[in-house]
Amino acid sequence: MAHTSNKDVGHCPETITSGSNRRHSSGASNTTTVSASDSTSSRPVSSISNGTFGLGDLGYCDDPKDATIDENYMPIELRGKKWKTIKILGEGGNFKVYLTTNSDGLQFAMRWNRRQDCSTDAFENDKERQIRTVSRMKLHTENAIRIKEIIGHHPNIVKLIGFRKVNLFSQQIMEYIDGGDLYDFIDRNYIRKKRRIGIAKVRSFFSDLLKAVKHIHDLHIAHMDIKVENCLLTRNRTLKLTDFDHAKTFQPGKMMPGSVYATEAYAAPETPDYADIWACGIFLFFLLKSDVPWEIADRKRDGNYFTWCQTEHKANFFQFQKSRKGVAEFLMKMLQIDVDERATVDEILTHQWLQQQTSKK
Repeated sequence: MAHTSNKDVGHCPETITSGSNRRHSSGASNTTTVSASDSTSSRPVSSISNGTFGLGDLGYCDDPKDATIDENYMPIELRGKKWKTIKILGEGGNFKVYLTTNSDGLQFAMRWNRRQDCSTDAFENDKERQIRTVSRMKLHTENAIRIKEIIGHHPNIVKLIGFRKVNLFSQQIMEYIDGGDLYDFIDRNYIRKKRRIGIAKVRSFFSDLLKAVKHIHDLHIAHMDIKVENCLLTRNRTLKLTDFDHAKTFQPGKMMPGSVYATEAYAAPETPDYADIWACGIFLFFLLKSDVPWEIADRKRDGNYFTWCQTEHKANFFQFQKSRKGVAEFLMKMLQIDVDERATVDEILTHQWLQQQTSKK
């Protein structure tokens, strides 16, 4: 598999080896990306070990009586409500996501962001560090709200509702998507059963993703962390893109300083808008193979990527089944090393391979 060896992925058999896949984390924090949705890992909040997350007595994440609460970044109609945690939906290295309800009976996904070292006494007594933490949280919140306002509503994008600050914790309130995340869906229904996703379903999921990407690219926003883990499914299998933590505004075709893609396995060697297109190609590859072709697009660090770069006919390298005719050429529209040769989201959406009949069954 691509994750543990540098063998030529072009010679991987179409059958799936059990345990050949894992989630991909974003950035250097080595945290697992977890959806704000109802996943198979959901469990009662009372089962959480509070010490590891630094929540102390906030096991149910309800607001403590003496909490300092800032709701300036919440919609007016949702301010001053009491919030009750129903269950945990997932967690990463520095956050947990809960299904919550407010005093009006409305359900939302709530992401609690952990202080970087909140489990230590040092943080509690270090006022300067607390000030820096609050400042970073404020900048992150303001950027997220700005991106939210630009994006507006789209049926294939999870809606960000707002932010609350409870003492030194940041709570991100999101639309609750009840069908789980795409990674869990693929793992549960295909990887564990050693099956491939049907091509019609691949087209359907990929088309939903591209509609979301087109919407944000038309607004000059790059997501910068497109991957299966950051896509949620409704119960009728509509895909919604989520987690805009790394999103950036961009000028088309222009490089941005420090624009590093959040997840290495999906990262391209360049500009934000075209980097998203590359990530869409890796996303499609995952739908087709239940794996990624390489861990990082760096010839010096990844043998699979080096071998692929040296291959003259790159489309033939992936060796898809004959029943998936044309998909390799379609994939190569996105995985062009030269950005001038890489397709735009409009070109991908209108490609004949994607225009064939789709299904969500």
